[in-house]
Amino acid sequence: MNDVLMIDAESGEMSLESNPRVKLADKIDRVRVSSFQQVAHVQEFLKAHCLHRDNNNIDGLKNLESRFTGVPVSEIETPRRYKTVLIDSVTEVNQFVMYQIMGQATDMKLTEANGDAADMEVARFEEFRKSNQMMQLLIRAYRDLPINVLMVCSEQYTQDEVKKFHYTPALTGKLSSQIQGFVDIVGYLKSGSIPEGGTEAPRRLFVQPVGNFDAKSRIAKLKQSYFDNPTMTTIMAAIK
Repeated sequence: MNDVLMIDAESGEMSLESNPRVKLADKIDRVRVSSFQQVAHVQEFLKAHCLHRDNNNIDGLKNLESRFTGVPVSEIETPRRYKTVLIDSVTEVNQFVMYQIMGQATDMKLTEANGDAADMEVARFEEFRKSNQMMQLLIRAYRDLPINVLMVCSEQYTQDEVKKFHYTPALTGKLSSQIQGFVDIVGYLKSGSIPEGGTEAPRRLFVQPVGNFDAKSRIAKLKQSYFDNPTMTTIMAAIK
């Protein structure tokens, strides 16, 4: 699955530093994004990159990488060949879309945010509808790339009439359920308590809806409902 391009919408680079779960950190490139347009530009870059990668066009790969990173072509000996893209997180990208629709910029001066907070416009149905369509277009565009696509979402919950919680991806409106139909696996990751004498909390990734959360797998070969302390190696081995 190497090389990996991490699209960082949450300034989450610290999660990669000295992380025992990350075995080949040098195979992960990070690009910081702060707007919907930047996320869309990365998709366009990857589309062209994959074409050159599959055609073994070394010069094309070097030229693209140079434009993308600012490193001169002459200094790129072996260009990247991305096989995996990670979006961290789709929840934050969803918020970028809303900012754009509402005419707000993530880098604007706070004193320019339409004056007092009370005067800031609130998103209406039409804005949410437009956001939904933009996000669907974006996710489909990434999904259709000839590359492994991993997307991270925060969680949100709803409560039924008996106050029972149910956890879903933290996205606006119907997008929370719609986006799940675009991908092969929807996982729900839970962390436990650090055992006595231990140094790390156990983690379990559910891939079937066996609890109060959304999860699914459309891969028939995947028989189990969860992975303990998951890695991409164990997941890829399970789906063969």
